Formats: sequence, structure tokens, C-alpha cells
Amino acid sequence: MKKKILFLEQQSWLSGAQRVLESVLDATAREYDAIVAFPGEGEFSRKLADRKIQTFTYPLGFYQTGRKSRAEMLEFAERSLLCALKLVTVIRRQNVGLVYINGPRCMLAGVLAARITGRPALLHLHLTLVRQPEILLVANLARYVSAIVSCSQAAAASLLTANRSLAGKTHILYNPLVGCGCVSSDAPVSQLPGGDSSAVTLGVVGRITKPKGQMVLLNALARLSAQNKARVRVVFVGAPSPENGDDLAYDQRLKECVTQFGLEATIEWAGYQTAVDPFYRAMDLLIQPSLSDSGESMPLSVLEALLHGVPVIASWTGGVPEIIHHGSNGLLVPPGDEVALARALEHFLQDTSLRARLCTGARSSIDDRFSLESFKSRIRGLIWKLCTAQQSGSPEAIREESAA
Repeated sequence: MKKKILFLEQQSWLSGAQRVLESVLDATAREYDAIVAFPGEGEFSRKLADRKIQTFTYPLGFYQTGRKSRAEMLEFAERSLLCALKLVTVIRRQNVGLVYINGPRCMLAGVLAARITGRPALLHLHLTLVRQPEILLVANLARYVSAIVSCSQAAAASLLTANRSLAGKTHILYNPLVGCGCVSSDAPVSQLPGGDSSAVTLGVVGRITKPKGQMVLLNALARLSAQNKARVRVVFVGAPSPENGDDLAYDQRLKECVTQFGLEATIEWAGYQTAVDPFYRAMDLLIQPSLSDSGESMPLSVLEALLHGVPVIASWTGGVPEIIHHGSNGLLVPPGDEVALARALEHFLQDTSLRARLCTGARSSIDDRFSLESFKSRIRGLIWKLCTAQQSGSPEAIREESAA
């Protein structure tokens, strides 16, 4: 009989962390049966259910992004306790061998349930913690997990600065890229339907939410010279979270600003897309204008753009500087600085030698750190060690590639 892993999800729709979790599920499917807990019904939960993966809901609830009031923090603690009690029942009834916590929002519930049942827990950290209360909470809870997987050095550092003793069980596994290395340097560029083949296509890929900084980009576009403004075409690929009122209001403000700035002919809204490759192939440049409090770690959109030979202009935040090297495969600007972003865009549009150099650098940026097979092998090995240690009752820490 296969061993079972309980995966705890903090959202029910598809985003970067959920796509990485799909790779974990694929990597462990042969040796382990997965049970995935979701805070509610959504696209991702339905997708896994269609794959015949066992899913259920637990009362984690949905929370708005940004700072939390004391009432919201109290509600979070109460919900986490209720979740932990439900998870304890599932762990015991299903004889779960490992609790896999896919994000800090479900960490309190996961750690409590794992401690009560005596199971090992693994935290997969997909973001850089930036708010002090969250850093302290996660750093303290992390003392009780058996291993931490971080998708970047920056994400790991946000924990290790609060508790250096966590270094011994922290492992850096960069987000994997499906098809890493399969795009040749002379891959054809296909224009999107209705597009102007003479325009310079700028792409923005990701959730429509304030921390992603789409408003900063609109303000920067408004600052471009009339000549450059006429040359560009900007495609936003993504949508607001359907459960998040702040996202929906932000999306509306963005579209109002497009009209206010006279950018209707420049901006295209592609909405949520399950297949993004055609958009990358049509791009000349990806823009990642995330704010300093976005918690950005190692955005899949940045990695995917580089995989397609597309250079990136990005905010200098989180783990982005670990892959984007200024003047080599992209340009880095201070987060939230629309003037600096506009200046970088002008530079990219006017300097053809810079564009050629950045494109060449982009094509050579993706290496074995982002290999899907390497990721699967390492995550399988780590999970096997955790489950084996739990079976044998060994208290030894699981060490592989330390972030120290």
C-alpha cells in the first residue's frame, strides 16, 4: 500500500505556487497517494479532482492581501485551530505519513495538526516574507517543521534573518520549468491575433493585484515620449482573484486609468490564460513591476520569459536579482518607481544594441537550477527521507542542500 501525503493549500485557484505543487504531485505520484486540502472550491481544486486526486475543503477561509487588523488576526487564529482539528481527523483516519504545507497561510493549522499526530511537516515557501509580524510567526512555527523548501535565496533569507537555527533544515529548490531547455534560440515569434507586427510588444504576466505593480507600469507608460508611446503594444495576461474584493476594485481602477491616460489603443487585456506560451513568443519584453511589499520570490513569469529568449525589466525585489542581471538579460529598477521604469523603457526602445544584448543574455539565462527533472528528483528524495525518518522514529534533522 502506498504511503499518503497530506498537502495543505492556501488558495483554490491556479497561480505560480499551485503550478509548482502540480510538479510535486507528479514527482511523488508513483510512490505516494496525495490528499489535498483546499479552503474552498476553485479552478485548481477542480483540476486535481478531475485527475482523480483526493481533495477536501477545510475552513481556512479567504483573506485580503496587505496588513491585517487585530480582528482579522484573531479570526485567522480561530480558523486555523478549527482547520487543525479537522486535519488531525483526516491524518489519523487516512494514516497520513507527511504533512506538506504549501504556503505560510496554512502553516499554523498544519504545524498544529502535525504536532498533535506526531507526523513530520514540510513547509514549501514560495514568497519572500516582508512584514515583521508574519516573519516572526512563520519563523517561530518553522522550528516545528522537519524541513523547509525555499524557491529562492531571498525567500530563505527572510526566515533565516529571524531565526538562523533554521538554516540546517532549509533547502533551496528553484521553481522548475516545464520543458526547460526545449526552446531554441531561433524559435519563431508568432504575433497574437489582431496585433501590429511592427509594434514593440511588452508583456505583463500575473495576477491583477496591487502588489504586482500594474499601476506603476501604467504611470510609466504615460510618461513615455509620444514617439515611443506610439511604438509599443502592452498585453496584460492575468486576472484578479475572483474571491478578492481588493483585486476586483484594483482591476477596475487600472482600466479607468487606461482611459484617463489615453492608452486605449496601446493596452490589451488578455485575461486569465491556461496556455501562456503563445504570448511569450509574441513578446519583445516582459515587465515585472512588483512593489517592495509584494513578497516576490522567484516569479515563474520571469523564468518563462527568459526560457523563450525574452528579456525582462523588473523591480529589484525579492529573488528577482538572483536571475535578472542588470544589463545582461534585463534591467532592474527600484520597486514602485514609475520614473525609473519609464526611463528603462525609453532606453530599451531607443537602444537597439542594448535590446540585442539583452535578448542574447535572456536565451542563456536558464540552467539546470530550473530543470524539472532535477526538481522532481530532489523533492522526491527529501520526502522519502522525511517519511523514512518518521517510520524509524529518528529525530535527526534531514539535511540536503543547506541555505547556510
